[in-house]
Amino acid sequence: MTGDVVRSCDNCPNSLECAGWNLHPVLVRVFEVYDQGTTDKFDILFALDDDDEALLQRFSRQVSPDCWTKAAFLGIAHLISRMRKRSAGSLSESEVLQTVRTARDAFERFPWRLTDLVEHAPELYQEIASDGDAGDGISKRRFVSICREVAFER
Repeated sequence: MTGDVVRSCDNCPNSLECAGWNLHPVLVRVFEVYDQGTTDKFDILFALDDDDEALLQRFSRQVSPDCWTKAAFLGIAHLISRMRKRSAGSLSESEVLQTVRTARDAFERFPWRLTDLVEHAPELYQEIASDGDAGDGISKRRFVSICREVAFER
């Protein structure tokens, strides 16, 4: 994702060692553990492997909510792109909705800004599209609606 997605990315002193970029695989793993039924924060953290833990320790001093937000967006984009590839390029609205909803729930223990999901949904869609044809089965407008629905439901 480009620097304009998250407020502080353009002036981040650690841009060469971007915490958001480096931590998004950890959030993907958090999603996977959560999606398998482990919902307790400590159980999720214990389920992470040594590489994930090393990344968390390495970037813990420089991680702001902006970094976590970028990591969450990149994680969501990765998950949806992976899902699209597994389904031979076609995405259903219900699969995307469930993935974004599960990501919201899995990532809530990290200080990312869920409300930014609405503001940056078009860029998130573009990130997914940059990895192939995101439009297979879901439009940009519907994706933005899904993000809004997930961000404000509860």
